[in-house]
Amino acid sequence: MSAMNFARLKLRHLQCLVMVAQERNLVRAAEALSLTQPAVSKTVAELEEIVGRQLLLRRRRGVELTPAAEVLVRHAVSALRGLREGMGLAMDQPEADQLRVAVGALPNMVANLLPEAVALLNEAHPALRVRVMSGTNAQLMTQLRQGEIDVVLGRLAQASAMADLAFEQLFSEPLLLVVRPGHPLASRRKPTLDALAAHPLVLPVSGTLIRHTADAFLIAQGLALPNRLVEATDTSFVVGLLQRCDAVWFAPQGAVEGFIARGELKRVAIDTSSTEGPVGFTVRRSGELGEGARLLLATIRGIVLKRKG
Repeated sequence: MSAMNFARLKLRHLQCLVMVAQERNLVRAAEALSLTQPAVSKTVAELEEIVGRQLLLRRRRGVELTPAAEVLVRHAVSALRGLREGMGLAMDQPEADQLRVAVGALPNMVANLLPEAVALLNEAHPALRVRVMSGTNAQLMTQLRQGEIDVVLGRLAQASAMADLAFEQLFSEPLLLVVRPGHPLASRRKPTLDALAAHPLVLPVSGTLIRHTADAFLIAQGLALPNRLVEATDTSFVVGLLQRCDAVWFAPQGAVEGFIARGELKRVAIDTSSTEGPVGFTVRRSGELGEGARLLLATIRGIVLKRKG
């Protein structure tokens, strides 16, 4: 198809062809498109002239598609689907002058601090649109560098991952060992680390920052990973798992403190203070934060100061 002919191609041509291909009947296609049958025939004829190929074979009971039409229909369906999805995404985007912030958050921030901050912002700034992304520390840092998100909330990443990024510490927290109420370890005053071997252990997925911290703790205590090991970062899944078995979860304090406060989980009385690490937010060094991101970070700072006070 020449560039000149392609410029004549309109959306109505593709919509008409796809509907005819679906109905295999010009009258039914016209009814579905709220057009007359002559209008559909004319549109198809225009498309045949643009393509330079016959597209329909008229039969007594309807129409058949030529090989050229079959090819064009497949691509037309894909193109129309892409346009619908693109329109939906475009309509979902805020206006240029609307306050917005895209934040990447690790489990310890998603469970408690971030929901409180967003709730406060919704009251003070109803027009602010907040988009929360989840993932591993490495994934979120990549999205931050690429400008897909404005800020990452969680533990300080390894030094090798902090090039061109800046970190502000809000507080520090350890990893905790937690279980369901009624677990054999829940009521023991001074369980030993060896007692963990009798139960499935839930750890963050391999390669994440908190998994590295958990592994270092176990190695320092002379413990090997148990055979019954579950790797997961989804809080909802792990809480559901703990309610159904005697697994022990090695989790960031921020991810579980709400469950502990409500009595839904119990902390195992094993000292894990050596796993404590800095928690805060990471931003790009270059570029200025938007107003939405500044509002979010100011709100989070206020919550942290209030909790410390």
